Amino acid sequence: MKRILLLLLGGLLLALGSVQAAPVTASIAGERGLIFRLSLDGQSVSHGARPQVYLDQLRPGYHWADFFIPVGRGRGVNYRTQIFLADGFETNFVLLARPGSPPVLRTISTVPLAPPVVAYPPAPVPYPGTYPAPSYPAYPAPVYQLAPAEVDNLLQAIQRRPFDDARMAIMRDALRDSFIESQDARRLVKSLSFDENRIETAKYLYSRVADRHNFYQVYDALVFPSSIREVQEYVQSVR
Repeated sequence: MKRILLLLLGGLLLALGSVQAAPVTASIAGERGLIFRLSLDGQSVSHGARPQVYLDQLRPGYHWADFFIPVGRGRGVNYRTQIFLADGFETNFVLLARPGSPPVLRTISTVPLAPPVVAYPPAPVPYPGTYPAPSYPAYPAPVYQLAPAEVDNLLQAIQRRPFDDARMAIMRDALRDSFIESQDARRLVKSLSFDENRIETAKYLYSRVADRHNFYQVYDALVFPSSIREVQEYVQSVR
């Protein structure tokens, strides 16, 4: 009996430990657009060489990070280091590889993980004289448009993240079941640093704007004429 109680207590402690150790996130960016490949604890996570990597669903604590930094003609520099991810925080790093010095990974910030922005749609109102069938859902939830204050909160959450990958992930989470106005879409696109990410986000936001006739306002957030043409061609293809 005593042994059974000890086993149950051990299982309970393990369960509590797994509950407390909620997944954390991390982002790594190469200084001045430096591209790299990354493996974490022996698993490739970067999907090729790129200047930014955003990681989620990570275990808090220590991890081994292996970098490969291309230098041309198929050659590259290997760099291995151990990183620490604090429980309840997003940890942001920058990878430095300067001439004459070995690569180094530096922690630039730790940001508390805030709950995601959630849009709660109002309860649907049935038409007079109509009633849902007992065995079917009542009515589909109506489309919910974020209020100006909610968009401001979303922008603040985005601006607390130093890298585009994390900002884009927050946008998609917040707008999965919601819509915004084109002028707010322009503000979201403009919050990104790289034009290629602005293009990708503008394409995504076309499906999330409530006033598509005003979508031209989003083009103001794109830097190059070629970027505007690419988004315009995408919009024409999905209309």
